[in-house]
Amino acid sequence: MKEKLFNPAKLHNIMQLDLIKEIVSNIIGKVGEQIVNILYKKKNVNEFLIAKKLNLTINQTRNLLYRLSDKGLVHFIRKKDSKKGGWYTYFWTLNEKKALELLKNQKTSKIIELQQELEKRKGERYYFCPASALEYNEEQALENNFISPETGEVLQLKNNKQEVDRLEIEISKIKLLVEEVSVELSQIEKKGEKDKERRLKAEVKKKETERKEKREKLKKLRAKEAKKVSKNKVKKVSKKSKKK
Repeated sequence: MKEKLFNPAKLHNIMQLDLIKEIVSNIIGKVGEQIVNILYKKKNVNEFLIAKKLNLTINQTRNLLYRLSDKGLVHFIRKKDSKKGGWYTYFWTLNEKKALELLKNQKTSKIIELQQELEKRKGERYYFCPASALEYNEEQALENNFISPETGEVLQLKNNKQEVDRLEIEISKIKLLVEEVSVELSQIEKKGEKDKERRLKAEVKKKETERKEKREKLKKLRAKEAKKVSKNKVKKVSKKSKKK
């Protein structure tokens, strides 16, 4: 039995797919995962095919896709369908780069928010009511004379270490995720640059071929004209000889 070889490209696609699913699901819910599965690494997918796979009406499907389009996560082209009475049919494509950029921005904002909370936990005192587990910052505790307004019990000073540890772990996890997204974006940008380079080379080659064809045509045309001029000269010489 042959041992299965490790496929880094396949693993890379799975990681990218999971990241994109997260941001799309944040916008339109769980159905976003299905939409990503349908559109990932494909171009111009017929909306009726998407609706069929989602088991939704075409209007429901369009509504979901429009919401993603508003965020720049998908784009479409439309074509008139004579079989459907001349109505337009939309063909959708997922914008992987835009999805990852949006995810990175959201996670970066979350890190800033958690870091601010972490600084508060490290620098401020918090109090809690043992009976209700409600928490109060120092200003709120002072306003209530360190008495819980809900239960009337004396508030106790809270040990912030557990909350500080939780925030630090969460920040570390999100930072790792942002690094993963950055790597994915870098890969997409490199691929885009290579694709652009290939397109430019193809355009240069096409122009060179067109110029060569034009030169060949011009060369043939000049040769034809030269031959015609030569024939005319021979005819004139022949006529002069006959007159003599």
